[in-house]
Amino acid sequence: MDVQLTPGEPPRLAEADDLRRFSVNVAASPDTLPALAEALGGTVAFDGAEHAWVSVEWLIAASGRADSTEWRAGFDGMVAYAAKQGWMRADPAAIRGHVVWQGGGAR
Repeated sequence: MDVQLTPGEPPRLAEADDLRRFSVNVAASPDTLPALAEALGGTVAFDGAEHAWVSVEWLIAASGRADSTEWRAGFDGMVAYAAKQGWMRADPAAIRGHVVWQGGGAR
């Protein structure tokens, strides 16, 4: 799963069926972090420049597969694994992902 962020555009979810990896790809440089974070509201909350918390509710809705029993079982398994690793936040429910900066290099 890849959350794709481009300044000035709503977040997109790519590779929703790939439940074995999770990242946040930003088509910008880390210096855009303050403006980007403000524009994303509660969907994505940055934890510094290297990690971000992504809303579980948004991921389910953005997947387009919320009605698929098979996909939901796989997603729930991904969430359970993330929780075991300490990559889950309860309130509001969010998964922590590594941020990959596509404009200006990773930090």
